[in-house]
Amino acid sequence: MAGSTLTLRLQDIALSRGGQPLVAGLNVEVSGGEALWLTGANGVGKTTLLLACAGLIAPDDGKIEWEAGGSARTPADVAAYAAHRGPERDGLTLGEELSFWQRVSGDTAALDDRLAGVGLAGRENTPVAGLSAGQRRRLGLACLMAAAKPAWLMDEPLAGLDAEGRALVERCVSEHIRAGGLAVIASHHPVALPGISARKLVLSA
Repeated sequence: MAGSTLTLRLQDIALSRGGQPLVAGLNVEVSGGEALWLTGANGVGKTTLLLACAGLIAPDDGKIEWEAGGSARTPADVAAYAAHRGPERDGLTLGEELSFWQRVSGDTAALDDRLAGVGLAGRENTPVAGLSAGQRRRLGLACLMAAAKPAWLMDEPLAGLDAEGRALVERCVSEHIRAGGLAVIASHHPVALPGISARKLVLSA
């Protein structure tokens, strides 16, 4: 993975939602091999900050820069965003949904391997509409892995998961970071990443 020289740099970032100020004067830098854990009360701007890092919204002020190999990159070049509520379509089966995202991303891994990697082996014919919240979260993780981007932007990845599911997510994130990737994780739950350089950033109103 070409993530070892990847850097996300936030300079004097200001964000608002619906005219309500959320974040002001935020400066932080995250590089390949590191994780940033965003936490704080509901409504303080965690999701808004992830969306800005993903290039889906523009900050009110300041600069968000992605750099890899000494060159500026767009968020689409290097980052994959996993929303709190994934893009799953209830009219498809689990296998059809994941296969679609594999084709979009050019992922060449076998579908069975992707499903097995997130604890969903043998469920390719399960309707997405019939998935539990935890299974949807696992599907979202599989789609994130299929994107093959060095930066993961994750919104509440542990929500709705049991202890086994949380351990799975934490293991996958740890492996991604040890391979040179970076992760920015918005979560109310502590994210255990043993042996990983992880920083905690508490956003407040």
